[in-house]
Amino acid sequence: MRYFKTTFLWIIVLTAIGGYSFFDFEQTRLEEERKDKETRLFPFDPIEILRITLKKEGSQIALERWDTGWKIVEPIEAKAEDEAVEKFLGYVTDSRNDAEYVMDPEPTDKRLKEFGLNKPTVSVTLQTGSDLKSYTLLFGDRAASMGVAFARLKGAKPVYRVLASARSEANKDVYYFRDKTVLRLNPVTVDQLAITRDELSLRLKLPASGASKWEIEKPVKAVADNARVFELVGTFVNAKVKEFIAETKDDPSQYGLDKPKAVLHFWTAGAPEPAVTLTVGNRSPEKRGYYCAMSDRNNVFLLEEDTVHAIPRQTKDLRSRELFFFDKDNLKRFEIHQGEKAHVFVKDVAKEWRKNNASGEMVSILIINEFLNELVSYKIEDFDSSSPPTDKKFGLDPPSVKLLVWPEGSVAPVYLNIGKKTPRGYVFAISGSDNVVMELDGKIERLLTSHFD
Repeated sequence: MRYFKTTFLWIIVLTAIGGYSFFDFEQTRLEEERKDKETRLFPFDPIEILRITLKKEGSQIALERWDTGWKIVEPIEAKAEDEAVEKFLGYVTDSRNDAEYVMDPEPTDKRLKEFGLNKPTVSVTLQTGSDLKSYTLLFGDRAASMGVAFARLKGAKPVYRVLASARSEANKDVYYFRDKTVLRLNPVTVDQLAITRDELSLRLKLPASGASKWEIEKPVKAVADNARVFELVGTFVNAKVKEFIAETKDDPSQYGLDKPKAVLHFWTAGAPEPAVTLTVGNRSPEKRGYYCAMSDRNNVFLLEEDTVHAIPRQTKDLRSRELFFFDKDNLKRFEIHQGEKAHVFVKDVAKEWRKNNASGEMVSILIINEFLNELVSYKIEDFDSSSPPTDKKFGLDPPSVKLLVWPEGSVAPVYLNIGKKTPRGYVFAISGSDNVVMELDGKIERLLTSHFD
């Protein structure tokens, strides 16, 4: 009983100490916040700023905060780059008014001239509250060292030292604050893509089943290279406008947009119509870029050459290089035919491999696995659509070697026909129903013809 009372007493004491420590910590935090606010040059936080006006040598930039983010309202109307605006506000609102930051509380005209504040050429006006109360900071010269500049509040006497970055940011042009995003879409929502350029008309789609593998729908039905498609979409999501050329698209022929070099349509979330379209016009050798336009805005801009060069010119640029799409561990039969010669392997009910039929001679699983592992390791080296597969130059009609594979649960086999050698040392081959000839590593022919001999 005495032990229980002692323990209970200690619990009360420790609780009281903990409560006092928390109270003391909270008081200290509130005091630090109060001192921080008192030493700020501006009596508000960046989030409270609703309008910004930047003036320098006769030009003016005005930005307004909207529910959707910052917008440039002068000298043009355009979406602003939120990150650039917030970065600027961070530098400006970090300015302090305590004695350490006051360079001269009562500057004379001579001193103002020394600070570059007798005729300031750069200023920023911040407006807050429903009445848009204004606070204007006038910038003078940058100090020779310490990464600071001189500034004073309009209507007040003291000269302060502020971050040189605040002055530097206030001196930026419209391009700096303007949103330079090319494709304003979340890449994971893009589920269709169409590309038209030169002789190419290509369309890709993510199946409605929710599968994450892109498919080519046009000009052939084929499996797309997922990594390359995602890389292509990512290229335009991450791309930035190199230069804004015109604020209207009134004269598309001036930039080659009436006869575009390429057109890209992007769909999102199963929508019947494209969410946005990118049109690529003429190349500017002097500016080292291409004139472009987007369907969701009314301007002409310049894109880097490398960005435009990422647009594929041929269907094969986005085709998957995977040769087989079956599970090598889930096969029930495969056959290799070379003229009159044939190797047939069948899996019995005990999942053992046998020659010719389910009751034939048993084959070592090590030999079978060695063959299948090497077989599925081969990739498509290239595609050749210059002629139909029946063209004698390919040697595919009839093939020199034919492979037939039956996955579990399938009635029809997956086939691979091997033809002649290519000029580059590969072998021509065809598989599936897209009627396009492939080029494969010549070693696959040796595997098929000699592994089981």
